[in-house]
Amino acid sequence: MGLSVTREGGGFQKVVFESVIDTLAGGVIVDTTGYTAAVDGYIPEGTLIGRDTLTGVGKIVADPAAPGENIKVLGLSYRDIKMEANAFVGVVIEGVARIAALPANEKSKAAAIGTALPKLTLV
Repeated sequence: MGLSVTREGGGFQKVVFESVIDTLAGGVIVDTTGYTAAVDGYIPEGTLIGRDTLTGVGKIVADPAAPGENIKVLGLSYRDIKMEANAFVGVVIEGVARIAALPANEKSKAAAIGTALPKLTLV
């Protein structure tokens, strides 16, 4: 039996973070265009977030080992992100996250996420 939180509109959301020690001050505005793994119009909590160093706009990072040109990996999304233009996202940069509760597309990359985010402990 895992911990779950009911989201408005029904359904359950897994609790990703055991503890959050630090977040990115002010969060980041994320460009969600091109993201195809949304669930019911939301990008799941625990999705890997980066920032384009040229524009400052946040990006969803598919591969933490090779985030892309000019993309710096920041952390994991603090909550679900509604799929909308210029979505505002809180980003966890230090804490403890549960691998079993990460989104399905992030679980297989847990080792690479741990390397890219040394202040984040994955259990």
